[in-house]
Amino acid sequence: MDVGPFADTLKGWAGGWLTDWLFMLGLLGLGVAVTLGVGLRISAVAGTLMMLMMWVAEWPLAQSNLTGQPSGSTNPIIDYHLVYAVVLITLAVAYAGNTWGLGRRWAALDVVRQNRWLI
Repeated sequence: MDVGPFADTLKGWAGGWLTDWLFMLGLLGLGVAVTLGVGLRISAVAGTLMMLMMWVAEWPLAQSNLTGQPSGSTNPIIDYHLVYAVVLITLAVAYAGNTWGLGRRWAALDVVRQNRWLI
């Protein structure tokens, strides 16, 4: 968070109790959904947005931080945040929850049948 176009904004958010709780609850929700194989479409969208925001927070395009120290960025494009986002999208597109999880049972619920975006 020392460099990049969003450094000031992200420094203002970092460490706040509300930000920390929302981040951890978001990770918990994504982890449970992906582990159980339910709601993979919405999990893929939310997880991809979260990974992209974390990518921006680390700003791998910068070679040095504000103090002049190397940022440690090895590859600005193929970063683990982007790889995780692609994996989430692939799991949702391939209906991995139907094969390895509770996706079929989840899709059979009345509330999910009425709201197809919950698949």
